[in-house]
Amino acid sequence: MALPAVDLGWWLLAVLCYGVGDYVTTVVAVRRYAVVEANPVVSRFLSQQPGPLGFAVLKLATLAVTFAGYLVIADSPIAVGIPIVVAAIGVLVTLSNLRAIIRSRRLTANSH
Repeated sequence: MALPAVDLGWWLLAVLCYGVGDYVTTVVAVRRYAVVEANPVVSRFLSQQPGPLGFAVLKLATLAVTFAGYLVIADSPIAVGIPIVVAAIGVLVTLSNLRAIIRSRRLTANSH
């Protein structure tokens, strides 16, 4: 089954924002700064400071499950809503992670 171009575009954005953006900012935040994972699901399955490999596996699993859900309803006009929501969540959590990194850097700079 070929994805409609619009849906494919949203899935690419979802992978970039949720998959790459959240992954990179989370790993940087918990490895380089004094930031702990705020997502209770991630904390429960991995830890408050998830390692890069475990977090990557969790991200890929989440994307796989959401894509499988999309495929189940792909013929529905609302199917495109799945990647749109995943992309929006990705933007929000990436921005939240960046904010946490900036806050941590400021606290570190002020303590010296």
